Amino acid sequence: MHWNTKIINPKELINISRGDDKIIYKYLLQFQELIPQRINSLKEYLKAKDRKQVRQLLHQMSPQIQFFGIEDLVKPIQQLELDYATMPIEELNKLVEIVIIKLNLAINDVNLVIKENF
Repeated sequence: MHWNTKIINPKELINISRGDDKIIYKYLLQFQELIPQRINSLKEYLKAKDRKQVRQLLHQMSPQIQFFGIEDLVKPIQQLELDYATMPIEELNKLVEIVIIKLNLAINDVNLVIKENF
């Protein structure tokens, strides 16, 4: 399988799926389906200034992000999970925007992997 990815590190995904292409494909499709919806939800929660929902959604996404080896997002998500209630809204918005940008890049990676391999 060819992994020409910029943000995803497939090592964990390959490990968990034991290198089974069918399982990898299933996980890629799930990512492709779920992450855009979650990005939209994040944007809505930001607009509503709903810090608690932002934190909750990021917490739900955290295992999938680690599973796909998106190391760039671990620190911003941990910071958001810990400081969501006290951090200035501007800082919260900036961090969530970084998360959204990185998730969009990850979606591009997933789309490319699917296109090149399946």
